[in-house]
Parts: sequence; C-alpha cells; structure tokens
Amino acid sequence: MLELKDFLHLPQLDALIDQLAATDAGLIIVAGSDPHQPDSVAGFLPSGRAAVFRILMRQIMEANPAAHALVVAAHKEAVRLPRHLRRRVQFTLVRGVYTYEGAIAQAIKQRPSLLVIDQLNVDTAVLALEAAHQGLCVLAPLDTIFRGADVARVLLEWGASQAQLAALRWVVAVQRLPMLCPHCRQPVASLPAALTDRLAHYPDLAALPPAAGAPTFYQAAGCEQCEGHGRGGHGRQKTEVTAFDIFRAPAEPETLFAQTSLLSLEEYVLRLAAAGHLCLDDALNLESDQLRRTYNLLTASEHALRQTNRTLQAKLLELEAANHVLQQRTEALISLQEMGQALISTQGLAELAHHVCRHTYGLCDADRAVLYYLRSEETADILAFTGWDKSHVTHQVAATEVFDGDTAVTPFHHFPPGIAPHPPAAGQFPIRAGLRLPLIAQDAPVGVMIVHTTQHTSFAPGKVALLQTFANQAALAIQRAGLITTLQDHIHQLEAAQTEIVKKERLEQELDLARQVQESMLPRIFPLTPGYSFAARNRPARHVGGDFYDVILLDADAVGLVIGDVSDKGMPSALYMALTRSLIFAEARRERSPARVLQNVHRLLLALGESNMFVTVFYGVVDMPARHLTYARAGHDYPLLLRQGVVQRLGGNGLFLGFPGVDDLQLSEEALALEMNDRLVLYTDGLTDVVDEHGRLFSPGQLFPIIQQHAHQPLPDFCQAIFADLETYQGNAEQYDDMTLLVVEIT
Repeated sequence: MLELKDFLHLPQLDALIDQLAATDAGLIIVAGSDPHQPDSVAGFLPSGRAAVFRILMRQIMEANPAAHALVVAAHKEAVRLPRHLRRRVQFTLVRGVYTYEGAIAQAIKQRPSLLVIDQLNVDTAVLALEAAHQGLCVLAPLDTIFRGADVARVLLEWGASQAQLAALRWVVAVQRLPMLCPHCRQPVASLPAALTDRLAHYPDLAALPPAAGAPTFYQAAGCEQCEGHGRGGHGRQKTEVTAFDIFRAPAEPETLFAQTSLLSLEEYVLRLAAAGHLCLDDALNLESDQLRRTYNLLTASEHALRQTNRTLQAKLLELEAANHVLQQRTEALISLQEMGQALISTQGLAELAHHVCRHTYGLCDADRAVLYYLRSEETADILAFTGWDKSHVTHQVAATEVFDGDTAVTPFHHFPPGIAPHPPAAGQFPIRAGLRLPLIAQDAPVGVMIVHTTQHTSFAPGKVALLQTFANQAALAIQRAGLITTLQDHIHQLEAAQTEIVKKERLEQELDLARQVQESMLPRIFPLTPGYSFAARNRPARHVGGDFYDVILLDADAVGLVIGDVSDKGMPSALYMALTRSLIFAEARRERSPARVLQNVHRLLLALGESNMFVTVFYGVVDMPARHLTYARAGHDYPLLLRQGVVQRLGGNGLFLGFPGVDDLQLSEEALALEMNDRLVLYTDGLTDVVDEHGRLFSPGQLFPIIQQHAHQPLPDFCQAIFADLETYQGNAEQYDDMTLLVVEIT
C-alpha cells in the first residue's frame, strides 16, 4: 500500500493533510487530469490522482479509529485498503437500475462517518454536495485540470447552488512532473527576472541561502543516464515527482472565489525546484506546459472521436446487413409469445391446434400445415389445417398412417394422410418441400404436425430447429391442457370466492382440491434403479406452493434429478411450477446436456410464462453405471454432497429461469464423480429461511451440522429427521417459504 511518505513531498504538506484527515463534515475533492489513453497523448503524465485519493481515504480512516466508511462505486477496485481497515468499509455497487442517486440517498439515511464516491462528474457532483450539506464527510475524485477555487466554479457550472457549495471543504489538486536528472543537472548561474518576480511572493523561499555556496536552482543538461532529456532517474530511481495544490474553502461562502490555496501549486513547484528535484524551466513554464499538454489531450481525443466515427459507420453497415435476419427473429419471437398466450387462454384442443397451424407460417416459411391428434392407438383426428382445400380433407385417419414410432423430424414431400391427392388449383404451386414433426410429451406421442412449402426447395436448419421447439410446446400444451385448465379454474374460483366473501369452509375445500392436484404432480414413488436410492420430502408454506422435484428415468443407464423453486407462492406459483416441471420433463427426454435443457426451458418460459415470475432450478443427469453426475444450477441453492459423514458444498454458476430480458443464463455445467455411500442433498431455500419464534433466521451454515448429525440414519428417516429438527427450531412461528428436500444415495 502506498503511503504519503513514499512520495517525494515537502514537509509543509504533512500538517495540511493532518488537518484534512480531521474533517468531520463537508466535501473533500481530489483533483487531477488523467486521460483514458495517456500513452497516446504526447507529453502528458497521468496526475496520480487515484493513488493520492486512496492514500487520503486511508489516512482519514486511520485518524478516526471509530469511523466507518460507505463506498459508492461501480466496482470494488475503486479503493484499496489494508486488511485492518476493510472490516470498517461497506460497498454499495452501482449496477443496472441501482443508480448513484439512489445509493447516495440511502447513504444519507445510514449516516456513515465517511462517504466515498468513486467519481465526481456532472451526474454526481450535486449529489455529493447535498450529502456533505447534510453533515456527512464526503471524499471524491475529480478528473480536471483546474485547482483551488476554480474547481468550485466547475461545480457551479454543473448545477450546484451557492447554498450547496458552502459544503465544500478541501480541494487537493495533484500533478506529476518529470524529475530533474541528478546525474547531469547544472546550477543556474544567473537567476532570470521571471523567477525573481515570483520569489517576491514567497519571502521565506527567496531568503533561502545557497548550500555550500552553490546556487539553489538547477537546469537540465542531458546525459546517457537520462538519454539526453535532462529529466528522469536511472534504474530504480524515481523519474517523476508529484506536486500538490492544497485549497481550503473559507468559512464565509461569499469569499470562496477570492480565497487562495494554503499551499499553491506554483509555490510547491518552486520549492521542489529550490530543492533540486525539478528543472527551473519546468517550474517557470508550469502553466504553459499545462496548456500544451491539455491541447495534446484534446487533439488525441478528437483523433479518437474520428476513429470511433469510422468504426461506427462500419458497424452501421453490418447492422443494416443483419436487419433482415433480426426482423425474421422478431417475427419468430412474436409467434412464440402468442403461442404462450394461447397455452394460457385456450379453451380446447381444436382452438390450440388452430393457433399452432396459424403460427407455423412465421416460423419456417411454410404455407401449408396439418395437425393430427392421436385419439387412440387406432385413430388420429385432424384437429386443424391451413393452406389446404377443405373439400379434400378427411377429419379422421388411421393412427398408423400418421405415426410409425419414429420420433425424429423427417422429410415428407407427398400429400398428408387424410388429404386426397389433387392437382394444384389455378394460381397455386405444387409441393416443393415438407417436414413431419412428431409431437412428443413426456416420452409419449400425442400428435403429429406436417408442414409443406410451395416456395422453397428446403427448410433452413435454423428454422427447422425453431419449428421443433414450437412443436415441443404444442405437444406439452396438448398433453397438459386439461391440467392447466383445471388449475386456472381453481384460481378463478378462489378469486371469485374472495370477491364474494364466501365462507371459510368452501375456501378450504377449493384449496385442498388444488393441493391434491399439485401433490399428484410430485412423485411419491421413484424409479427402481440398481445402486441408487431416492427420498424426498415437501411441505408448502401455503396449501399450494411453488417448489417441485422429480426423478426422471431417461433410459436404462441414466436418470435425471430436478428440483426447483418458483419466485412466488400460492396458486400462481403452483401453475407456474406445473408449467416449468412439464417443460423440463419434455426437454430432458430429448436433450442430455443439463445446461442446454435449462437454457431451452428458459426460452420457453419467456414465451409461455408470466413476466413477473421466475424459477430457480437444479437439474442433473446421473450416469448410473459410471457413477458420474453432470449438472447445472440456474440460480438455485448450491447442492450438498454428504461423503464419509462430512458435508461439502458443490459449485456451479447460472441465472434463474424465466426472467424477462435475459437471453444467456451463463450456465456452467459441472461434473462430479460419485462414490459408494455418497448422499447428494438437494433442497430449496425454504430449509434455510426458517425463522424461530423470536424472529431469528436459520442460516445455511446451521444446516450442515444437522445433515452430518443424521448421516448414519436410513435414507427415508434421514429426510424425516432433518425436517423434524427444522420444525423444532421453528416452534410456533409461521412458515414463510415452501420447504423441499430431495436426497440421492449411492448404495
């Protein structure tokens, strides 16, 4: 960690910094100019403002041992503190919708000893002054070439009022200058008149005697050590020196702009030159050099702006080239969204089939579609069709003509079953390409969709994939239409019951019925798999809840594990839970990658689900012969591994499903080798959100000892014992969240 003592500085600076560190209220500004690309700006040295800003924060904290700081910043690297000070610092990161305005307003309410803002600009300056005006000590850096009272003028231009400006206390301006080469410096034989005039303003500096008869000031000569520049050191020697300007605002705000710095930059530079650290020419030409560097900075910025404009023009051409593709994707997304609305609002299979056929156009450029519903093993009904002449359509066909057991998407270029072959009518074109898409839900065929195009010779792979996703949605909708409709009816009945203030007994009956419907969806008997045992326990916070779990037998060698938690509770979450579980079940049958399964379900939920709900999910696939687990967690609680009596928390990253505006869930797919007697413990956050009668929250760390304590118990008793301990902790307190536990044991 850098300290002030690590800088080559004048002793006068220490006393002023000590006064600054004792400030208990007001705004302290650290000013300096740092271009974003200093290497591209000729002759421009970064001011070192960031280093001085961190040093001042550390000294303020050390000068006030009881002080605590609140840092409002875009990232935690804005400040760096030694370990003994970190526990006294709280961070509020400005991200997304959480703005500086909201963070600083909250800080005023919390009243920290020190409020640190990582950047002072046109958006945050008035906020920082207002916080200081409210009695807080505020520290903030400002990127500027101005110093002293001129900084106050900048704040006025940014909208600060005279009353708010009274909260300004200190302005510490910093600037780095090239150090005089100690190897080739030469004394100035005759002091120029410009120096004599300036020394008249600093009597104590003018009265300094020469050291051992040598002149006080030096000039640059140039040598091999400094490569002829006359500036800079050699090896580990410092090549720059930091100059300070210390300004303290007066107690009377009306005299602010007449106030001069306690230690001006000009005086500081002259004293550094008198001590032999700076070239006399650099000290005398300080202002002109500053103007030159600023001009170079503006020139570089203008060049960068031109370069950026050229880049933007190239990007614009790319965007225009991609506009057609984006329009097609937008149309596809609209179709999927409308399909999601159809899943909720449809009243029967015929209406649903009509929506499916109608939306096929925008997904794959098909102009003809037929949807068959497998009524039984013998017959199939044509629920809906489009693009075909109804006079040629028979509404019932043999099931074997439609579905032959093949679940893959296959080409289908001839007339569909139930539609008599006939020549194209006047103005129509013959069939050029077709696809047959089986509608499979929960590993069972529910129907078939056949699409044709008379415009193209084939379907693009991307559109085929989109059509397959659409077909999967249709399959789930057809299979689950009855269940979803039942749940929706119960929701409407409950709303009507509340509106009409029906009796409690009837409300309980409706809720019990909804609970029975939900419980029927949660497995009570698990697949019989050699070497693996399963146990689960669920307790909703209300009659119905948003938690779900399942053990899905994928094939003879693989089993899927899923547990989820919907963001809400009650009937809406139960409906959302039913939809999510059904989608996962369907996706797990056709995709083995847990991460891709969850990503696909997320996209479907965005099209089908409520915009104000989301769901956290853990989904894993166990290769049973290999004892290997592959899993992904979409924002869900970390899975636990009980191995040899010790609980380990497993990893994995990912965002929750169904949240609007998020396309990439950033899911990581994790792998774990399982061992004999391992227990994989999956749970929802209801287990760690238990509150006792005194309002004390049961923490995740308290769950580990309970699991370890009951590690020796048989698997069913293991789940029962954990819930019993949690109920004991809860006592008579209300249960606020659904509680679900799913355990897998390798035997």
